[in-house]
Amino acid sequence: MPRLNLFTVIPLVLLMWSSAAAAFRVCDASNSYAYSATTQYAVGEIAFDRENGLASGTETTYNYSNREQEGFSQCHVTYELSGMFEPGSGTLILEAQRTNQSDTCPEELISFEYPSTKQYVWQLEFKEDKTFQVLLADSGEVMASGEWDTGKTTYRTDETCTIF
Repeated sequence: MPRLNLFTVIPLVLLMWSSAAAAFRVCDASNSYAYSATTQYAVGEIAFDRENGLASGTETTYNYSNREQEGFSQCHVTYELSGMFEPGSGTLILEAQRTNQSDTCPEELISFEYPSTKQYVWQLEFKEDKTFQVLLADSGEVMASGEWDTGKTTYRTDETCTIF
């Protein structure tokens, strides 16, 4: 049985110690566990009919916090989507109705970040390889990317970080 010597133990201890100072999920800050941090991303599915222009689906936002000891580590919020799709321009106008949330979501997070209804106006850019991008219609900023098939899409936003 091999014996652990000092030159083996020291790097292992340093490796374990440095991992405790690592950033929280995608938060790019040294020792981000010293701060309150949350990360989030959204996943959605939308079905649309090119002939009649109707669109519907769901979008769920996943929130994670590094403050587990304070009772909040993760929660999700789901919206039901309904609206219209204009195939010529790729414009999608959706009404979003909050329909579900985790029991673990802090009430102040829900009341501050997630109104009961909201509206989206997006531009969809479809590519031949069955991928697409969701752009904010007013600015052209890429909001999400995903995959599409005839009459349906799935998308995911990048994970973002907020440090308090």
